[in-house]
Parts: sequence; C-alpha cells; structure tokens
Amino acid sequence: MSEKGKAILAYIFTWVGGLIVLFGMKDNTRNTKIHAAQAIVIGIGYMIIYAIYRFIPVYIPFFSTIIYALYVVLVIIGIIKASKEDDPELPVVGKIAMSIFSKKIDG
Repeated sequence: MSEKGKAILAYIFTWVGGLIVLFGMKDNTRNTKIHAAQAIVIGIGYMIIYAIYRFIPVYIPFFSTIIYALYVVLVIIGIIKASKEDDPELPVVGKIAMSIFSKKIDG
C-alpha cells in the first residue's frame, strides 16, 4: 500500500486506523507517521471532549454539533493534505501529536 493510502486510511478510521498505521505497519515514512499520530489525536480528542460534555449538567446549545463539525473538518483537511502530500502538520493538532508520539515518529 502506498504511503498516501496509509495516511488516508488513518484519517478515515480515526484513532483505530491511526494506531494500526503508526504501530502495526512497518517502513512508514515520517509524513505517514505524522498523519497517523494526528488521526489518533483527533479521534481520541473528539471522544474525550464529547464524554466530558455529556457529564456536565449544563446544556450548551449546538455544542455537540460544533464539536462534530470541527472533528469532520479536521479529518477532511488531513485527508486533503495526505492526498496532496503537503506538509502533514495540522493546526494545533500537529503540535499535540508531535509531542505525544515524538519517539515513534522520529525513531
């Protein structure tokens, strides 16, 4: 499978796909590892934010819709960057992913 295909699959299957690409597949390029790490951060970040919101007793109109829209936009931007083979880092998410998975990406 091509590096571009691996990166796109990581975004489509979010954190599960990211884990498979980052830890399960060998001989990935640095850009593919960055895309996979970002997919993990996007997927798990969405789940954590949504879970926290569900436990807050205050209702915030359209909060879940806005968070889901942000999640979808980040996934689409990631897929576009992967398909164009541009600089893989997404705004904010890229820095978080690099700090969490730096050893796996650079190692």
